[in-house]
Amino acid sequence: MGKAEECAAYFKERPVYRKVFQKVRTKYESLGYMGGKVILTNLSQEEKRQLSGFLQKDYMENKTVSISVKKLEKSLKESRFSGIALENLLEIYFGEKLIVKKEEREKEAEKQRRFFQNLLEAYENTYIRKWLEKALTEKKKGYDLLIQQYRENPAKLQELIKNVSCAVEKLFHDMGESKVLLPVFAAKITGNPHYFDVGTTAEKILLYILEFCFSQEKRCEMSEVEQKNQILYKAGILKDDLSNDVLVFGMRGWKYDGTVHEGIEGFFHTGEPVRLTLRTLGKIKNMEAAGKNVYLLENPAVFSVFTERNPDCSAVCVNGQPRLSVLLLLDMLKECHCFYYNGDFDPEGLLIAQSLKERYGEKLILWNYSRELYEKYLSDIILNEKRLKKLEKVSLPELQEIKACMMEIKKAVYQEKMLENAVFLCRN
Repeated sequence: MGKAEECAAYFKERPVYRKVFQKVRTKYESLGYMGGKVILTNLSQEEKRQLSGFLQKDYMENKTVSISVKKLEKSLKESRFSGIALENLLEIYFGEKLIVKKEEREKEAEKQRRFFQNLLEAYENTYIRKWLEKALTEKKKGYDLLIQQYRENPAKLQELIKNVSCAVEKLFHDMGESKVLLPVFAAKITGNPHYFDVGTTAEKILLYILEFCFSQEKRCEMSEVEQKNQILYKAGILKDDLSNDVLVFGMRGWKYDGTVHEGIEGFFHTGEPVRLTLRTLGKIKNMEAAGKNVYLLENPAVFSVFTERNPDCSAVCVNGQPRLSVLLLLDMLKECHCFYYNGDFDPEGLLIAQSLKERYGEKLILWNYSRELYEKYLSDIILNEKRLKKLEKVSLPELQEIKACMMEIKKAVYQEKMLENAVFLCRN
């Protein structure tokens, strides 16, 4: 179910919105655009509660409820359904296209067409032009947001497109240079350090364009926040430069000027692990491990014990779902090194193993994934149905044996318990 369908389903579960949407549709058919207000009378207390919840206004004591279409659009924009135009929502909700008076509809459509045509002409030979053309033609990613912004304030949309275009052109012009913090970049382009903050229309359109411009490489499963961070990082922007880090052991790094990174080198020679932040990784051109093999361990405690037992090894602590810092490091290492990955034997752990294997292919070996180890180190943790259902997404052939055991026994196995086993000896 797409986001727009999910939104329509949400309102269908709250019957009072049928009354609201019918009146909004009537207004739209009359005016030719989303506007005006709707009046509701004789509502039950339950209906008033349904309105109050989404619109964030107490209607419980009102005999007559008045809702402006502008207020409805604002509440929609500020909800988890942000980016869905009210017109699009109504069409999905009622299962049919909205109809307005033909003359007014054609007049408004022509006005809208001219507006966007002028935009396309104004940004000839730019990155934003290519994205605008695709979004407007295919009516896919970003289209609803563009139309919504146009109807709210065409002049403001023009200004936004100008600023985002300047930002994108600057990013591609400076590609390959040192990374810049997002607020610093925003201030440089617009004078406002918060211009591209999370949730702003500017941030959304910037990400749409960058995603469009960059080739769609195979991505490891990541959270939405991490995916955004990865896109911005690729464009030269640091969004989470200090808290996004990766713990490594037995590694050396070289800066863009060809000199060794002395900080990383110091930890390498003293045989201690070091945390590499995105800020640090942004200054590194090349990373190398002490040996051919690099051991990827999901758990920090296991990482600590493993590196103590194997002081000559090279290891990375993945620490759960791989963050951008982890993937950037592995991308630097993949050409010259082979990865051995071991994680928890639970549904989430298998999905992480699968996504890493899909990203790095033959360069990554799933290390010690066997039925024998699963059955030997069973924990007392019973997997509930919600967690077991995640196993449906595990399709990698190498994980099917453990997946089948897990579905049958319904228990997890964690790395800490397997530490006693000799299989955790380094293979370098």
